[in-house]
Amino acid sequence: MLKATWKYFLDNKHIFKKYAIVGAVSGGFDFGTLFILTDFVGWHYLISANVAFTLGGAINYWLNKGWTFKSDGQHRKQLPIFFTLATLGLIINGNIMYISVEHFHLHYLLAKILAAGIVTFWNFFGNKYLTFRVK
Repeated sequence: MLKATWKYFLDNKHIFKKYAIVGAVSGGFDFGTLFILTDFVGWHYLISANVAFTLGGAINYWLNKGWTFKSDGQHRKQLPIFFTLATLGLIINGNIMYISVEHFHLHYLLAKILAAGIVTFWNFFGNKYLTFRVK
């Protein structure tokens, strides 16, 4: 399994590099929004995380559609799939953050890093094989 996964990434490293750049841009927006809403606005970290994740997801969709996967598919078909995957990613993200903060007493930003690492793989495979394959 690990060998097959490694081979897949080597065969698709150009796409994954673009995906990583888009992820860094949208992730930077996500983290920045989370920090601002939690530390400056005073919102609870889980509410801030949901808002930040949603805004970061919108940026992620547009950049991945146009640059990473160069999809010419219709928005009306791709957006529902993207946001379904993103919603599941949001649920995974929130649960990882909650467990990390409330049970393991990690700082919410460290919990976000852990969650982002896991959700990145979920989103990459879902978007590559579902969202941006739909025309």
